[in-house]
Amino acid sequence: MKLIGASVIITCDERFTIIKDGGILFDDENIIKIGKFDELKKSELQEVRFYHSCVITPALINSHIHFEFSKNYSTLQYGSFEKWLDSVMQNRDTLMQDSASYIKNAIKETLYSGVGCVGAISSNGFDLELLSKSALKVVLFNEIMGSNKDFFNKIKDNFEARLEKSKSLESSTFKAAIALHSPYSLDIELAQYAIKKAQDSKMPISTHFLESKEELTWLENNDGYFRGFFRDFFKNENAKPCYSKESFLELFKGCQTLFVHCLHLDDNDWNNISKLTADIVSCPRSNRLLNNKYFDLSKANDYNFPFIIATDGKSSNYSLNMLDEARCVLFAYENYDINNLAKEIILAMTKNPAKRLGFNNGVLESSKASDFAIFYIKDIDKTIQIELNFILHAREVQDLYINGKRIDIENN
Repeated sequence: MKLIGASVIITCDERFTIIKDGGILFDDENIIKIGKFDELKKSELQEVRFYHSCVITPALINSHIHFEFSKNYSTLQYGSFEKWLDSVMQNRDTLMQDSASYIKNAIKETLYSGVGCVGAISSNGFDLELLSKSALKVVLFNEIMGSNKDFFNKIKDNFEARLEKSKSLESSTFKAAIALHSPYSLDIELAQYAIKKAQDSKMPISTHFLESKEELTWLENNDGYFRGFFRDFFKNENAKPCYSKESFLELFKGCQTLFVHCLHLDDNDWNNISKLTADIVSCPRSNRLLNNKYFDLSKANDYNFPFIIATDGKSSNYSLNMLDEARCVLFAYENYDINNLAKEIILAMTKNPAKRLGFNNGVLESSKASDFAIFYIKDIDKTIQIELNFILHAREVQDLYINGKRIDIENN
């Protein structure tokens, strides 16, 4: 058994218990006991360490991240969804070339921000082996997209190969899953095919949904930006939506689903999603850069959706640091009490996303995985606003433990 302690432990349990001068007794799999450091020190221990002026939290969870686009720095255009997607189409091949070193750096950046678990969206499989060998706990969502029936067999073969490769690499820290890109980019035949795969193997699904007003206009009116998009990039003058909003959501009955973005839901959409086994993931900085809009947290509360935040990828963000994302949220929602919001933000990157990814982590309590992050925050033991000061001042982990082992991030 090992024991670590710190000036403050934020457990993220049901009561959001905070323990001052707390300790965590653990082994290589699970937390054995949590309480006051001095009391736990009486146990027979292999290793003991106390972190002064530090906060221990569950290792953070980034439930929606695209590592493959980590080469982007200032190539893609922001400010509107149309400009951004056009620039992706024009620069996609260049950004995918020689991406391995950028993906490796992105994994390090993720670990340094205290993240121990990710939901990674993999479009091409370029990140697959790198993530399987990393220290991160990973749910790899193999993505499928395509609307041209002439290429369906090729798309299925490519998707099948990536999915089988990821399944062959499964371990206690690496799981295969499936992602449907979006209702504007995926034919219903391919969607049904992929969903059947997920259901047969009991895998979770991720999908982008109503990220932009352009997508909404396309699904509701068969018009707008996407008419020109399919004409200009795919030479398809007769493109039309494959779904209504309702028929797309209908596909996910019986699935465990993460819907991502959901910026343009009406009451009917909220109601339909609430009837599914689903959560919604918000990517605030990405949403601001591409759509000048934030997720409707008030509506999410009305429908009892847990708040979940993620970074998205560097195609639509300037960093993959979850702590930067947390600070964005703190300032984006000006109508919320800042101290209560700080608490919700911490849960949005620990306990709330943990259930859907299924690694038994996200909370510091007995029998949970021994995954935790330690952050130095000057004078944290003197403040009465612990959650707020954590969000404001946490920059980089002092140490990160995954499955009870201290991670050497620099050499990961």
